[in-house]
Amino acid sequence: MLKYHGSHLTRMGLIGIVVVAFIVAIGLQPEQLIQWATCVRYQARFAEAGGLSTGADVTLSGIKVGSVTDVALDNGDALVTFTLAGKYGLGGQTTAHIRTGSLLGERVLTVEPAGSGKMRPLEVIPLTRTSSPYSLVDVVGELTTNTAGTDTESLNRSLDTLSDTINQIAPQLGPTFDGLSRLSRAVNSRNEGLADLLRSAADLTGVLSERSQQINSLILDADSLVDVLNTRRQAIVNLLASTSAVSRQLSELVAQNNEQLKPTLEKIIELNKILVKNRDNLAKALPGLAKYELTQGETVSNGAYYSAYVPNLFLPQLLQPFFDYAFGFRRGVDAGQPPDNAGPRAELPFPVNGIPQPGDLPPR
Repeated sequence: MLKYHGSHLTRMGLIGIVVVAFIVAIGLQPEQLIQWATCVRYQARFAEAGGLSTGADVTLSGIKVGSVTDVALDNGDALVTFTLAGKYGLGGQTTAHIRTGSLLGERVLTVEPAGSGKMRPLEVIPLTRTSSPYSLVDVVGELTTNTAGTDTESLNRSLDTLSDTINQIAPQLGPTFDGLSRLSRAVNSRNEGLADLLRSAADLTGVLSERSQQINSLILDADSLVDVLNTRRQAIVNLLASTSAVSRQLSELVAQNNEQLKPTLEKIIELNKILVKNRDNLAKALPGLAKYELTQGETVSNGAYYSAYVPNLFLPQLLQPFFDYAFGFRRGVDAGQPPDNAGPRAELPFPVNGIPQPGDLPPR
């Protein structure tokens, strides 16, 4: 019996009381205990509570998933603390809204998960991602206040003035409405034409939509063409500038060498005149030369050799220049070197004076 006395008995009694209380609590409110053990707390900041109170439902897609545990004032804003079942995760961009849950004006807190990541327990949803509802009572109260403050006499005078003004301008409004009626009838009579026009516009839009890729390619090709044209334009500008520079240099060259080029140009002009003057003779000589070449070719092709006689071809006259320059058959210091014309030359075939004399040789 000693084992039931002393501190050991006291400790066992306390443990028994706690166990009995826990069993009683589980038996009476099991849902609240399970919710307390599995729920996660979050907070949301609102500009105004809007009638939300502790114990209000927290809904997600219209389904209750938690409840509001506290509504407190924090730096001029309403800080709402609510619990949510742990199996429902909230994203990093979750929003919260106070809305009306019934016709009697009951408020509920609606959360809308959004964004990536996951909110941590007791993390606050900022004011930028929350919204408060309209209060019908407040709106009706404001309407009543504004209506009571309205000056009915001034309103009646304004309505009377408006009525008089309408009566005065009625004659002018009649033609205006008649014109609008005629316009309406004209548009109505052209209904089919407008329908055809709209259908054609729709068909054109469809064709353009189908050809969008080709149109885009055409526009891109046009851009490329414009770029190429701009490049070529710059090249042409550079070419014209270079041509202008060359023209200026040629003009300066001609101006500087005018005296040297003038005789050459005059000789070219004279040669051109001679060719023009003898154009007929050359035209007559060329057919004869062709006949001569043809006849000579036929003659040469007849055998291994042929005999030909060329008139006006005297051999001594052909050899005379050779003897003059090779053997010095000329008189003077520069004999034999053109354009020396000093002294008679040795005539062939009988060079009577063709042997150089001692005094005729140039000094060494």
